Amino acid sequence: MKHYDRRIFKKLNIFGFSLVEVIIASAILAMASVSVFQLFIFATRSTKTIYNHSTALNLAVVSMDQIAAAGPTNCPPFSSSDYSMERNKFKVESKIIKLSNDLYQVEIKVIYKETGRDVELPLSMIMEE
Repeated sequence: MKHYDRRIFKKLNIFGFSLVEVIIASAILAMASVSVFQLFIFATRSTKTIYNHSTALNLAVVSMDQIAAAGPTNCPPFSSSDYSMERNKFKVESKIIKLSNDLYQVEIKVIYKETGRDVELPLSMIMEE
């Protein structure tokens, strides 16, 4: 094995990293990796929440449009429907309340489960006959 003189390395500015520098760099990289992983988990949960909320809102609007198209007098005063999507199950409840001779209040409530708890999305509108 050849033995190199340190003066040659000093002249050429060739030095390696010390063990302490490598450990500190590894620790910084590990902390950054953990932060990115937590951000990924948060983004995944947020995407699921947004998907469920958007689906529930779409179901409520479609139910409201169906009642508006048929007319509130042609629909039952209370109805309930279950929808099973690829990621969740939704229950749509509608209630029609007569306010006056030609005014009705239509209440739609969409219920779904998210992270073990029931979430309700209410939607209400006043319609004419």
